[in-house]
Amino acid sequence: MFTPSRGRQPGRPQQPFQPQAPEPPRKKSRGKTCAGAGCLGVVGILVIAGAITAATGGRPGSGTGKSPAAVPSAAGNASKAFASQSAPQKEAPPTVTYVVTGTSGADVRNGPAGSPAQGKVPMSVTRPLENRQHYAITAQLQGGGHVTCQLKVNGRVISQSTASGGYTIASCEIGKDTFSDKWTRL
Repeated sequence: MFTPSRGRQPGRPQQPFQPQAPEPPRKKSRGKTCAGAGCLGVVGILVIAGAITAATGGRPGSGTGKSPAAVPSAAGNASKAFASQSAPQKEAPPTVTYVVTGTSGADVRNGPAGSPAQGKVPMSVTRPLENRQHYAITAQLQGGGHVTCQLKVNGRVISQSTASGGYTIASCEIGKDTFSDKWTRL
């Protein structure tokens, strides 16, 4: 008589174990998302209520004799305050000033990097600061005397140099620091 063995057919090799596929990840419950949004809504309402209470002094009418409807809203006050803070105030555009004083007859060259202009002693020229990283001025004496140069940004002296004697050069250079966004002497 023939008795088959458990799960195997006679004369056939046993099949390897086939693992079952893992269960797909469960979808997140929308209940938590909705509950979070609801909490944010409640917090928002409390903030608005607190702002209104602070604006009215905690009492309807604030003892001014006005009815609650006549009290200005916190939202109106907030929007006026925001408008006054966000209104751009016109500032003077930034400037660079090239100054040279001393004995006449010095050769003067000035300007941003790559575009030097010429000038004469005495000299004071103010120009708008362009989107450049480097400004310079040099004054070379022609045989003798003395000369002083200055570079100013918005009226503040950043670099100053003096030269005296034959054919010496007073040189001022400034550059804009990339990280601090400030002008420094080079």
